[in-house]
Amino acid sequence: MKTMTLAARMLLASAFLLLALPASAQPVEWPGVPRQAAAAQPRPAAQLTVPEGPVASWDPFRFQVGLESRTSWLLDDGAKKLAGTHSTPAGGLSLQADVLRPSDQIAARLDLSWVTSTANNYQDGYGISQRLVSNVLSFGVSLRYNLLSWMGPYARLAGGIGWDKLTVGSGTTSLHDRQIFGQGSAGAGLSLRSPGLRFSQSAWSPSVGIMGQIEGGFAVASGSDFNLQSSPSGSEPSAIPTTAVTIGHVGRSAPYLRVSLGIAF
Repeated sequence: MKTMTLAARMLLASAFLLLALPASAQPVEWPGVPRQAAAAQPRPAAQLTVPEGPVASWDPFRFQVGLESRTSWLLDDGAKKLAGTHSTPAGGLSLQADVLRPSDQIAARLDLSWVTSTANNYQDGYGISQRLVSNVLSFGVSLRYNLLSWMGPYARLAGGIGWDKLTVGSGTTSLHDRQIFGQGSAGAGLSLRSPGLRFSQSAWSPSVGIMGQIEGGFAVASGSDFNLQSSPSGSEPSAIPTTAVTIGHVGRSAPYLRVSLGIAF
């Protein structure tokens, strides 16, 4: 009887504890039993930011500033004798700009170029040195078809004006003359470009790259009749009157090769 009474008391105490303990209660800490650490809550991942920096792009260039090299192969005997060689190299600057793009493949471009050359020659038979300095300023228009994003053939027409300064001899005994001539040319070539590099992600940041051209053609120019005098044309006359020395007609029409390399944007 005592055993049954003790068992009944234990059952009643257990039932009372179960009813008194709510479902959301914290677990009971028992002496000597280590407490389990609560599971760590996951932190939200930090958003990655894209740093600003150079970005390559194949957007078309519109402007170009560059160096220009031009070599002409002289056909006239008088021009060869005056220059002392059959080919004359020249160098200068060019400015170019696309003014019309009816489609992604076709573009019309205008260019302004200036080239200068210097030819020093020594007449062995006469022991006289001569120096010819030539300058040509020309304006051109070209039509380009872009086969690829980095390459496009083009055709070009150009026209302009040039001026020469010829000096024969040295010192006070030298003779001089200046001549002005017109020149036109027709040619075809290939335009090459690198991808543009944009140094900022701003919409106003220009794309900068490298662009080059190689062109061959034929130039037609008016000739000159040089008349050497003791003082250049347009300057003050010499104190000692001298007779002009005519050296004959010099023709300038010749085939040419034009190469340009510059920065485009």
